[in-house]
Amino acid sequence: MKLIILGGGTGGISMAARMRRHLSANQITLVEPSSNHYYQPLWTLVGGGVLPKEQSQRLTRDFIPEGVEWIQDSAKALNPKSNEITLSSGKVLKYDYLILATGLVVDFAQIPGLQEGLGKNGLCSIYEYENSEKTYQMLKNFKGGNAVFTMPRVPIKCAGAPQKIMYLAEEIFRENGIREKCQVNYYGTGAGIFGVPAFAAALNSVVKKKNIQTHFLHQLVEVRGSEKTAVFEVLPAPEKAGHGPEEIFPRLEVKYDLLHVVPPCRTHDFVRNSDLANHEGPQKGWMKVDIHSLQNPDFKNVFGIGDVTGVPNSKTGAAIRKQAPVVEQNLLAVMAGKTPTHQYDGYSSCPLITSRGSVILAEFGYDSKLMPSFPMDLTQERRSMWILKRYLLPKMYWYGMLRGRM
Repeated sequence: MKLIILGGGTGGISMAARMRRHLSANQITLVEPSSNHYYQPLWTLVGGGVLPKEQSQRLTRDFIPEGVEWIQDSAKALNPKSNEITLSSGKVLKYDYLILATGLVVDFAQIPGLQEGLGKNGLCSIYEYENSEKTYQMLKNFKGGNAVFTMPRVPIKCAGAPQKIMYLAEEIFRENGIREKCQVNYYGTGAGIFGVPAFAAALNSVVKKKNIQTHFLHQLVEVRGSEKTAVFEVLPAPEKAGHGPEEIFPRLEVKYDLLHVVPPCRTHDFVRNSDLANHEGPQKGWMKVDIHSLQNPDFKNVFGIGDVTGVPNSKTGAAIRKQAPVVEQNLLAVMAGKTPTHQYDGYSSCPLITSRGSVILAEFGYDSKLMPSFPMDLTQERRSMWILKRYLLPKMYWYGMLRGRM
């Protein structure tokens, strides 16, 4: 019996730890190219000047369970019909069972002018290790003007992060005595500030209190760094939107002094071009799985976990924490010749930082169902949730999730 776990991020490492309890040494292979492992939720705090970026980084080798083979390579092609993975090196791996945990691609190159302009001319992003620190330097040294924060189409990695860094930036501007010289503007592709109505109402109060101007149904399509100009497409309201790729939207050019960009996200080419992907519908390009069992419906020996999966949830580490035991038990059932019975309910959690010291903890599942873990109204800004985000969740991650303990 041979299990391959493709991807060594949060989902892949968590599953390696969990499955090692059930399978003997040399039955599990983990494929992951990176020598470093990052706890990416900390990058918002790095950008807000709360923590140094180094606290988000560890060595991958320190979290690979004993008895799990690590192949430091990446995938080039997936062939589930023959149970094979072709690696970038050309080597072909055979498997009996596969867990796809390859995450997503944060695609800066998709927006012209973005990738080459990062770190210059007021252009920054917390969606990258090095640039998270550069973001704080730009915010700290900002002297005033138009500060623009963008949000692309979902799905993206942590859909709350575009707002979190904006609220921290506004706080930095106030502390530096320049708030009256700043205009803070939020441009998002959605029709509102947040997709779950209960939390949207709370966040609308936050932006009003902080005097932040919101512009919905705006999609960033180009950055002209030397001109400090952001180009947006103005999207139609959802009920008026067409469905053809030939649609042409009016464009709006916005001058900025500081621009924080969240890039579009997608799956790796070897995923979206494979038989494991959805090839039509709203989850096109993402891994096809049953949204509850997380099993691929076409290849029953393949499961998915984390950001790569085409499920209508928010892509967060908290979602992976709830998915991991489901994948573990359902995969064990398949290995035993049984039908999977464990169900993932779409749970995700987004600690929405509204200041250094306050957080709205948004917890919800499929169909925007509220799923609070604490017996209190979590639509309120709370210091206790800041303590959870700042101090407790990182420890839970390094010593709990990645060890397969929670």
